[in-house]
Amino acid sequence: MKVAQILYSGLGGHGSVALSLIAADATRQWRHALGFVGVEPLLPAYRDACARLGVEFGYFGAPPARPWRAWRRLFRWLCDSRPDAVILHSPSSLPPVLGYALVSGVRPVVVEHQANALKRRTDWAFGAAAMVFARTVVVLTPDYRRELQGGLGRWFRGDKVVTIPNGIDVQKFCPRDHAEGALPQVRLGMAARFTRSKRQDVLVDAMGELLRLRPDLDWRLELAGDGDTCLDVAAKARASGLGPQVTLLGALGEDALAAWLRSIDVYLFASDGETLSTSLLQAMACELPIVGSDVAGVAALIGGDAPCGLLVRDQDPRGFARAVLALVDDGRTAKNLGRVARNRCLASYTNGRMFSDYRRLVGEAAAPSAEGRL
Repeated sequence: MKVAQILYSGLGGHGSVALSLIAADATRQWRHALGFVGVEPLLPAYRDACARLGVEFGYFGAPPARPWRAWRRLFRWLCDSRPDAVILHSPSSLPPVLGYALVSGVRPVVVEHQANALKRRTDWAFGAAAMVFARTVVVLTPDYRRELQGGLGRWFRGDKVVTIPNGIDVQKFCPRDHAEGALPQVRLGMAARFTRSKRQDVLVDAMGELLRLRPDLDWRLELAGDGDTCLDVAAKARASGLGPQVTLLGALGEDALAAWLRSIDVYLFASDGETLSTSLLQAMACELPIVGSDVAGVAALIGGDAPCGLLVRDQDPRGFARAVLALVDDGRTAKNLGRVARNRCLASYTNGRMFSDYRRLVGEAAAPSAEGRL
């Protein structure tokens, strides 16, 4: 069976999920193809991964706010590739995928990744269209399903919706042995696209607080990723006099990302809203103590009755600084939180479990349909 996944071309959760599915398919039960669509150039790490894995791929760039400029080329690529099933991670590419469904009978599996709280009107429109025309709509959490039902109202089709959490390669993303004793240098990090909803700017302000509260420690903030607000965050760090303490690493491939996560001490995640963050799962699998924004998607993952991280309300830099200091000053608590995080990943968020769920779902989607057409 040939399975094409359609995903965003830049750094983000789509790529991690798609590559995790491929990595979990150790016996190559699928023939894989990846179609990358977006305003950003194709991430070199994605191109390298496709070459290394022998995966067919195509890239379809589009100008900002004009996704339709890529639709014809994506449709032609699908017709040439002729997949037996399509997993669509970017609902904004639904029209050409539905065009392929009309000529092939292959109705897509649409995955809802974007946080409902951050959706624009066009995002909700594509979500409603997916409910009508897709074979199945995948959501990542039960909470997301409830939010989606509330947002779509009469367009919601509960019979089409299934919940499959994201999963990661817990062999690649694994803990390192941390040295005992006092920390002469404390390395903090966050990996995410630089967008308005990701609040790397808050972490820069938190660094200023940490330097003020504990000038005896050598603080370092490392931000992995690229995107629209990258230059703004870099300028903010320079203007605050934090140039030596704040490093922007750029986009990292999965191997480099895993190695980097094993090298830092505390993982930070400031965001205005999430669904089920892959980068958070990766940090959890690396047994890192986490400080994150108390927003939907983050709180559900690292909070609760058995928390594996500390939550900060209202995007408060001082709150982030105080939470980081609590972990640095109490190494035992930090280690315990990291262990809980790793165990949670092993129990619920492995790529093997994710692939098993998608394999069953895609097998159903690729089966001959009684309708024969849309």
